[in-house]
Amino acid sequence: MMRLQLDLRSFFERFKIWAVSFRGSITLIALAGLSLFPPITRSVYWTQILISAMIFAIFAASWDLLAGYAGQVSFGHSVFFGAAGYVTAALVRYLGVNWILSLIAGAFAAVLFSLLIGIPCLRLKGPYLALGTLAFSLILLSLFYMGPPWSDILGGSEGISGLPVPPNIFVAFYLVLGFMIISLFGMHAIVESRLGTLLKAIRDDETCADASGINTTVYKLIAFMLSGFFAGIAGSLFVLQQTAVNPAYFQPLYSFYAIIMASIGGIATIFGSIAGSFIFWILSEFLRPLAAAALLIFATLLILIVRFAEEGVMNPVMERIQEYWDKFRGM
Repeated sequence: MMRLQLDLRSFFERFKIWAVSFRGSITLIALAGLSLFPPITRSVYWTQILISAMIFAIFAASWDLLAGYAGQVSFGHSVFFGAAGYVTAALVRYLGVNWILSLIAGAFAAVLFSLLIGIPCLRLKGPYLALGTLAFSLILLSLFYMGPPWSDILGGSEGISGLPVPPNIFVAFYLVLGFMIISLFGMHAIVESRLGTLLKAIRDDETCADASGINTTVYKLIAFMLSGFFAGIAGSLFVLQQTAVNPAYFQPLYSFYAIIMASIGGIATIFGSIAGSFIFWILSEFLRPLAAAALLIFATLLILIVRFAEEGVMNPVMERIQEYWDKFRGM
C-alpha cells in the first residue's frame, strides 16, 4: 500500500513537471482547443473526422508503445484492432450487452490475442518478428473471409452490421475524447514508470538487459499485452463509430496506418501520435478526390520521413517553436 502511494505521488510530481514544460503546455492547450471544436463549428462532418482521428491516435500510440519503447516492431497490429472490434460488435449486436462493457471485453480479447501472437513471435527478432506478426494478420484475414460453416459464426465477408447508431454525434465526440486522453496519459505513465525504463533498456540493448538479470521475454510479452489492450480500445471505439465490423479490419493496411501516424508524430513520443493521426486524417480528406493515389502519397511521405526525419515531423517543428519561444521570453 505504501509502495502504491509512493508511485502515485511520484507520478503526479512527474505529471506536474511535464504539464508546466513547453511540450506539456502545448499538448494541454491543444486538447483544450480540440474540446471546443464541436460547439464552435457545429459541423457533423468534421466532428466525425476528428472522432476517427482520436480513435486512431490511440491505435498509433499503442503501436508506438510496443515498437518505439519496447523495440518490438509489429506489422500485424491490425489483429488486436480487428479482434476487439469483432468481440465488441458481437456482444452489442447479438447479446445486447452495454456498449461500455462490450468495449472493455473487446480490449481484453485483444490482450488474449496479444498472448497468442506474442508467445510464438517473441522467439523471432528484428524483421522476422515484423513478418511473423504480419503473417498472423493475414491468417486471420483469410479465416474471417471463409465461407460456411465459419461464415455462420463470423459473418463471412459481410461481418457484423446493424449496431446502434450513436444518438448524438457531439456526445460521442466527448466520450471518444475522454477515452483518448485517458489512454494516452495511461501509456505516458507506463513509459515513465519503472516498467517503461525496463522496456527502453530492452529496446536499446537486449543482450545487455538479459545479462543484467532482466527477464526480457516476460517484459516483451507484457509490452505486447499492454499494446494489445490499447489497440483493442481503439478497435472497439472504431466499430461503435462505424456501427459495423468486417474482415477488412484485419488487413495489414490498418497496421501501416498506425506506423505512418506514429512516424509522422515521432517514434517513442506517445503524444506525437495525436499530431500524426490528425495530420493523416485531415490530409486524407483533402486527398480523397485522388482516390488510389492518396495511398501512394502516404507511402512516399513515410519513406521521406524515415529517410530524412528519423524523429518524425513534429519533433523538429516543436524544437524550432520552442527555440523561438525561448528567445521571445528572453527579450
